[in-house]
Amino acid sequence: MDYIRRFDIQLDREYVYPGQYLTGHVILDNRDNIKMRNIRATLRGRAHVEWKVMKSGERRTVKDDQYFLDDKMLIWGTEETEESIPILPRGHHQLPFRFFVPEASTQVLPCSFESKAGNIRYYIKVTIDIPYASPPQGIKYFTVITPTIDCNEDKYMIPVIAQDVKVLCCFCCRRGPISLNCTLPRTAYCCGESLQLHCDVNNQSNESAQLRIQLYQVCRVFH
Repeated sequence: MDYIRRFDIQLDREYVYPGQYLTGHVILDNRDNIKMRNIRATLRGRAHVEWKVMKSGERRTVKDDQYFLDDKMLIWGTEETEESIPILPRGHHQLPFRFFVPEASTQVLPCSFESKAGNIRYYIKVTIDIPYASPPQGIKYFTVITPTIDCNEDKYMIPVIAQDVKVLCCFCCRRGPISLNCTLPRTAYCCGESLQLHCDVNNQSNESAQLRIQLYQVCRVFH
């Protein structure tokens, strides 16, 4: 729609814990006055699973979805039952919204999750209801962190140490060893933190060595 120059969803922060509020703004910049019924926001949490199976010699896809969070609010305008249709003046608009993420005592919310077999995603969906037109929609994903833990507890402040030694051999020639010592100061981190990994490499061989670090996520899926 050429009369809408910008339509965006901005969150004050993109992660939240149960029991907190998710706040943000809908940014709308329209070049003309627009007659619209309303602008609505929907808070949703959805779990999706999908994998391939062989049945009667045929490869099939098994999938399912479950919604465990579905909350709506009116950001601007009127209810659909009202006959009069308001007009949004042209210009730049910042429309605030605020949703409460339920606590564990009222509703158990799983943590955000991504894998090949499925995912758990939370998002804000904003819909603009314009009469006799396809409603523009926008989606913004965010992260829910649960269970809530205190990263400063003593059990999470214990360093993790890993060691390894390898000896390079080329045919019958034995070369010096390469030893690696890695230390991670603690075992729990908050969103937005950096992992400060300290590595000591002792290369006693005649070959140059490169250090490569990868972060893995281990998932166990039960069918």
